[in-house]
Amino acid sequence: MNVLVYNGPGTSPDSVKHALETLRHLLEPHYAVSTTSPKVLQTEPWASKTSAIVFPGGADLPYTKECASVLPLIKRFVSRNGGSFIGFCAGGYFATNRVEFASGDPELEVIGDRALKFFPGTGRGPAFGGFKYNSEAGARAAKLKLADGTEFCTYYNGGCVFADANKYENVEVLAHYSDEVDVVHSENPTDLGAAVVLCKVGEGKALLTGPHPEFVPRLLQKSSNHEYNNKIVETLRKYEVERLTFMGNALSRLGLRCNENYLSAAVPKLTPLLVSYLGEQDSTNELEERFLNGGASDAHDHIILQAEKVAFNVFKGFNSYDKAAAILENKEPEDFVQSVILPSQNQRIPPNDMTPNFDVSKYYQYLNPKNSVGSILMYGEVVTSTSGLLNSNKSFLSSFPENSLLHVAAVQVSGHGRGGNVWVNPKGVSASTACINLPLQSSRTGKPLSVVFVQYLAMLAYCQAILNYSPGYEDLPVRIKWPNDLYAMKPEYYHKKKLKLVGKGSYDNLVPLNDIDPAYVKISGLLVNTNFINNKYSLLLGCGLNVSHDGPTTSLKTWIELLNKEREQLNMELLPYVEVEKLQALYMNHLDIILKKFVDYGAESILPEYYKLWLHTGQIVTLTDHQNVRAKISGITKDYGLLIAKELISGTNTQFTGTTFHLQPDGNTFDIFRGLISKKAS
Repeated sequence: MNVLVYNGPGTSPDSVKHALETLRHLLEPHYAVSTTSPKVLQTEPWASKTSAIVFPGGADLPYTKECASVLPLIKRFVSRNGGSFIGFCAGGYFATNRVEFASGDPELEVIGDRALKFFPGTGRGPAFGGFKYNSEAGARAAKLKLADGTEFCTYYNGGCVFADANKYENVEVLAHYSDEVDVVHSENPTDLGAAVVLCKVGEGKALLTGPHPEFVPRLLQKSSNHEYNNKIVETLRKYEVERLTFMGNALSRLGLRCNENYLSAAVPKLTPLLVSYLGEQDSTNELEERFLNGGASDAHDHIILQAEKVAFNVFKGFNSYDKAAAILENKEPEDFVQSVILPSQNQRIPPNDMTPNFDVSKYYQYLNPKNSVGSILMYGEVVTSTSGLLNSNKSFLSSFPENSLLHVAAVQVSGHGRGGNVWVNPKGVSASTACINLPLQSSRTGKPLSVVFVQYLAMLAYCQAILNYSPGYEDLPVRIKWPNDLYAMKPEYYHKKKLKLVGKGSYDNLVPLNDIDPAYVKISGLLVNTNFINNKYSLLLGCGLNVSHDGPTTSLKTWIELLNKEREQLNMELLPYVEVEKLQALYMNHLDIILKKFVDYGAESILPEYYKLWLHTGQIVTLTDHQNVRAKISGITKDYGLLIAKELISGTNTQFTGTTFHLQPDGNTFDIFRGLISKKAS
């Protein structure tokens, strides 16, 4: 399930960043924490796939304007569907019955009723004076007092006190301000001001805060604002365990499941990127020369390439690892510094102790030596984003030969998805980005090549790599969701229906089309970044696959275990677990073959294989942007890769009106859970 953090007009970038950081730290892998926009909330069916919606700090008035049309849906999501709402600071104001902010101040005053009304009283603030927009003037390390008498400090800047919170039956105060606040907050003047409240709202709950317990001290960067106070951060660092404990308890009270080790878990630090290759690729000297030709400058013991976003420190020889790692010490992802190590002439593969989570030699053992795609491997234990790093630094990417580079990581701390979502990819999620180039037209047929098909081809290659990994893997219930997501059957559905899959093969229809929900969940997605360079398409195919990490859906490992239970009962040989190195190599092997076939013979040579593995042949859908007409999916156009949906005569599932709709994969969103296709929100 999703936890959606609103990121639209009204939010401050820092508040979104801190909310994402803390919620991911506490909730992943049980939930997918990502950002969402007003348009997505208005146009996409998010509620059925969401456990909590979060409004971070910023300014509450733009929230009321931008989300006016979706407020009834948010209220229904909480009160009727049993969903959760989280409001930090401005998000807390937003969810009250009434806002009274800076009353009497002609420059700051905001007074008015609000629509959500999760807290039935007034959010009155600022609780402490001195607030200025876009300033640290009113910031402080506010001390909070909990019900058991313990206290801790957390970041505060302009938040409210929840007035008369104690008198409402549906409200529980989780924390009070320890210090006397500067606004009227209670009929009893001896009461402490309510800083954090938990409100029961119908079937759901709302967690609202005046201060910022989601703010992470290490992310509070010193700004140019002369009001910035270093002592605040120093104070907050002392209470980091208490802050996380409070947030973990609050989220649990809200009904969310926190991970078990959030107190001991640390944000992984970036590691050097290790380049390796075999066969007839450019020598190390030639690779180094390509970097120098790309604008790199000589340093004392390495070269520095200042790319578009990141400064790459390029070393030669794996014995330079300690020096390369030292450059990254105490660096955050947003510092835009990276270290790269090229192999020396006599050692083209890094030692295993430098790549404890990826056996490079095993990757090359299974890679077809005739491959171009994937022939150069760049591996990092911990990276920002395999896709984002390359897409944002094209001068670095261009230092590698065309159709050669595969970037693989064990952990991504800033993984990217469609729609701008950002997340931490933990171990067990295979993260990779393949770099390929395509001509504008086929040299064999002279026909133009539609770049739209690349997303189909890449996911087809990955799906084929899985199903052909080892004998018996063809029984894995994995299928492609149009256009480029990989879905697996839910283990719960498998158990509920008492299915048996061994010997069935996933080329057969595993479940009825009208039972796609609740049968399938997403285990992989593909992000394609496309550029036009030197009269060719330059494409980055970023993909993350749940290999052994179940959260928040399922994984290949879980399905191997389920199939092995069946095989054990049949006295059959057990399936081996997936080795990421072999799977990545097989993915490159299939991708290399499919791309060459596509270039030489066009989409018609590939689509039959795609249809065997997708979920949608004959599926009946509703086209919400075409007067909600019902249509049946019949395939994909061979020229521009558009989804073909034929309109059905009302009341039938087999007779057609003669009208055919062609739908763009990048302009539409396909909710297979409800059979709906609509324009994708930008």
